[in-house]
Amino acid sequence: MTKGRWAAALATLLISAAVVGLWPERPSAQQPRPTAPAAPDPAKFQAAMGEWKSKIVPAAKKEGEVIWYSCAQATEAEGTIRLFNKVYPDIQVSQVLGPGYQMVEKISTEAAAGRLQADVYQCGGQSGRTVSWRGLADDFTPPTALDPSVKWRWQVMNSETKLAGVFASVSGLAINTKLVPPERYPKSYWDLVRDPYWVDLIKRKRVAFTDPRIANIGVYHIYGLKEVNAKDFGEPFVREFAGLKPKLLGFNESGEVARGELHAMLGGPWRAEYSMGALPITKLCLEPGCVSTQSPLFAVVKSAPHPNAARVFVDFMLSREYAEWRVQGFANTPARADVAPRPLDDPSKFKLQYAGDDKAERQITEVLKWVIASKLFDY
Repeated sequence: MTKGRWAAALATLLISAAVVGLWPERPSAQQPRPTAPAAPDPAKFQAAMGEWKSKIVPAAKKEGEVIWYSCAQATEAEGTIRLFNKVYPDIQVSQVLGPGYQMVEKISTEAAAGRLQADVYQCGGQSGRTVSWRGLADDFTPPTALDPSVKWRWQVMNSETKLAGVFASVSGLAINTKLVPPERYPKSYWDLVRDPYWVDLIKRKRVAFTDPRIANIGVYHIYGLKEVNAKDFGEPFVREFAGLKPKLLGFNESGEVARGELHAMLGGPWRAEYSMGALPITKLCLEPGCVSTQSPLFAVVKSAPHPNAARVFVDFMLSREYAEWRVQGFANTPARADVAPRPLDDPSKFKLQYAGDDKAERQITEVLKWVIASKLFDY
């Protein structure tokens, strides 16, 4: 699909999402940390576990299948299924792969036609929440989220959308340390558009940006600069940056930087192998800070064909085993506080512009519509 058609599809998705609720006003200050977890209710957990063991798990094994609509690529998907089947070998997982917004449209179409196939949806913060905003997500709280013995880094169940925010990732400027000397490292986003060194690199397509016209990490950066830090950056920065026409990538990847194909990338993810020091890449948080996304967001689809298996699958995503695997393989920071993250992707180690929660995601949706309508990145 071309970039223009991607943008058009996203515009349709977002207009539909906007009908669901009102958008909050512009934030007045930085909100750098996630909401603290609420105190657990032991009685509620015991009641949930009683039903879980006596009804839900047996019914899930009887259903024997879960259809997982997801944007998870091969390594992530295969590892997730393998770990899940070590604990639940009686439940077969079939993944339906596609971009997040396309999967949301597919679920919407299936539900409207009365031929729903999806049991679980999982992708990014925007598309995941759109499933909930459209009334397509079941109001399900995994029992592990109620367990008083488990401590969480943030409120694992999002208050409005009722989705499980299992991991967080930090996005900043990824730099190839062999191509960019330390004395050239930018300190502020403004350096990217005012320092002749960076202006030249951007114009030569040696600096990439995750395309902000799609529901991806690029628009999270735009939101932080245009709205959260409107006084010091705002629309003037966005227009100046777009005017340099940085190379746009339609996905979260920074491998080109690690391989030396790019000097830097704004909005690329941080991979586990980058933290091991074997590749010439580092991450910078420019003023006014990095951005952090809360993901993957797992949703049990309302009226799913295999509802119990779907609940078991989502609950497993909050397990310690899965959290440890994600840290080692993908350098994510888990919601579980009993699993240590890698320092280079731990939100608590960086200055952040805002917390990637339900409120911010609604505001980001508005910014995404603005980016698409502005056509600033249509080049």
